[in-house]
Amino acid sequence: MIKKNVLKKIAQSNSLPQLPQVMLKLIRACNNEKSTVEELTGIISTDSTLTSRLLQIIGSSYINLPKEVNSIKTAVVYLGMDAIQNIAISTSAMHFFKRSSISDFNIASFWYHSYKCAVIARKVAEENNFLNPDEFFLAGLLHDIGRLMLMQNFPDDYKTILQTSSTEKQIIAAEMKMFDTDTPQVSAWLFNQWNLNPLISDSVLFINETIEQIGGALSHVKVIFISNFLAEKGADEKISDIFTLTDIPHTRLEQITISAEEEVSEMAKSLGIKLDEAQDPIYEEAITTQIKDLSLFYGTLQNLLHAKDIDSVLNIAQNGFKIIFNIPRMFYFLLDEKKNILTGFCSSNDKSHKIIKSIALPLSNTSSLLIKCIKKLKVQNSLNKKPSQKLAISDTQIIRLLKTKGLYCIPIYSSEKPSGVMALGVDEKMAKDLDSNKNLLSVFSKQTGVCIQSIRFYNEYAVDIHEKKMEAYSTLTDKVIHEINNPISIIKNYLETLSLKLPDKHPAQDELSVIGEEMSRVAGLLDKLRGFSRPKIDGFEFVDINQLCQSILEILKKSILLPRQIEASISIDPEIPKVKTDRNGLKQVFINLVKNASEAMINGGKITVTTKFLSESAKILIDEKKRIPGSIEIKISDNGPGIDEKVKETLFEPYTTTKIGGANSGLGLSIVHSIIKELNGKITCSSDKDKGTSFNITLPVYSSKKSKG
Repeated sequence: MIKKNVLKKIAQSNSLPQLPQVMLKLIRACNNEKSTVEELTGIISTDSTLTSRLLQIIGSSYINLPKEVNSIKTAVVYLGMDAIQNIAISTSAMHFFKRSSISDFNIASFWYHSYKCAVIARKVAEENNFLNPDEFFLAGLLHDIGRLMLMQNFPDDYKTILQTSSTEKQIIAAEMKMFDTDTPQVSAWLFNQWNLNPLISDSVLFINETIEQIGGALSHVKVIFISNFLAEKGADEKISDIFTLTDIPHTRLEQITISAEEEVSEMAKSLGIKLDEAQDPIYEEAITTQIKDLSLFYGTLQNLLHAKDIDSVLNIAQNGFKIIFNIPRMFYFLLDEKKNILTGFCSSNDKSHKIIKSIALPLSNTSSLLIKCIKKLKVQNSLNKKPSQKLAISDTQIIRLLKTKGLYCIPIYSSEKPSGVMALGVDEKMAKDLDSNKNLLSVFSKQTGVCIQSIRFYNEYAVDIHEKKMEAYSTLTDKVIHEINNPISIIKNYLETLSLKLPDKHPAQDELSVIGEEMSRVAGLLDKLRGFSRPKIDGFEFVDINQLCQSILEILKKSILLPRQIEASISIDPEIPKVKTDRNGLKQVFINLVKNASEAMINGGKITVTTKFLSESAKILIDEKKRIPGSIEIKISDNGPGIDEKVKETLFEPYTTTKIGGANSGLGLSIVHSIIKELNGKITCSSDKDKGTSFNITLPVYSSKKSKG
């Protein structure tokens, strides 16, 4: 009867947790690429605490929204799935971490163990390729939640247990004696109340059984048992005890344990959680806040690791700062080492998006806080400057755009290599909060720096490999041309000599003439190869791009397009300035691409040419009142059959062709790529099967011939 009374009292208490089911559903939905905004809105709406937290964040006067948000659906659209998932974890953590009111209980160590168990559980589940590793994470995180519920409902009795018991085994025995139930049974009961997977509930229920008994259990039970075992101190020395429970090698289990320890320890360290100190009520309240930040911080770091491009990295980091530190607005200034400048970036939802994207700061401007920040790799705060110290013009302008009192600059770097600066809009209170969390900021900025550098390295490495392949092709082609030209010249000389020795009307003269013509054709093919190997760039001059594209397209309409029943149209940007480039080289590129598109559309179709000035590429050096001209774009699109994925991988390499028949050399796009490279530009291709293909060319407004030295 005692056990039933205990569970009945817990069930009737106002503090019975209800959130994990909603949190689990929300995490699953956020991780599912097919989830819709309506699904997320429906899940959130079922939980008043989560709804309240979400609307509190979105309704904050600190968040600079492009328009008014008055519904959960709009909030989900604005914040995005990453932020929604972080809020769910945050709200859940806040809900549970307020359960202990016993001064003798070390809540920090308790949750340190719980989080470590959760991290290991997820890693082990992923190692075994189990479905829904988040379920295992949740089970590990809350496997001891029953203890907090017993403390909450029977504080005096549980205080006695803690005063008379020192080990986990003693505590469990004392619980059974006092309540006729224990932590695993209460935790499993709670899991059942939440309608979680019964296998997950069992994994918590049997967590304290012997290794021999666990050996015959299902995989869910084994995973949580192993995770709890490895989460204990000194577990790395006893890994061999659990060999019978898993096929994961000893060394891999060690790696999982060490990485989990480092992961959780780094978080605790960053948040200032002191595991060895006795807790008091004030400290417990601080721990609650810190764990909330820990959850958000952890979620944001996880999202950063999954970002596929720099824009995604910056947006994830920005959402993290808004939710964790309540920062109203922030801009980024990323390092462009080639131009020796910092270039501006901010969310496309920000009202100042276009202005910030047009701003650049030269590294020579040592009076700017942003430049000091990236050169010293130290935080810079405009609110700390003395009244006699004047801010740089750029700093003042950025503060004005941020619409805050001050500018707080955080360096983005990894391994002492800078990537840029986070420029946060702050007031005195925000700056003080950030100063008190410098360890966390350091981890945050370093992780952002690692992600940016990894993405840049991958992109630059891919370009470098392609360029080296193309250079190797060019070098090989030069050698082939040289080696073949020598015997061709000798053969042609012998043919002429032989022709002179024979009478004019000798029957062999016709054969010699045919051989001579074929040798000339071989020489012509070599000339085409030379066009790929070393495209001829005559000289750079200012060219009206719009006029050039229009005139060539008119010629091609009559000669190529109309006979094939292909429509052609052009949309020009009147804002395009004259571009310093090679006219003839650009003509060859344009003709090649339009001709290729027309040959791909055997049943007719449509070709569209678009020119555009990339206004965001033009930068204003605000402290020097100078301007970087920027770039233009030429897009040639068709609605043809598209390009096969395998062909796309080697599209710009020589001898790759999409055309049918053996008469094509496959050098057209290689020559195009070589010319664009010589013009200091870039060319990319996007194509969808049965929908069409687009070639995008970007060229600098002002360019010059590359040095060959």
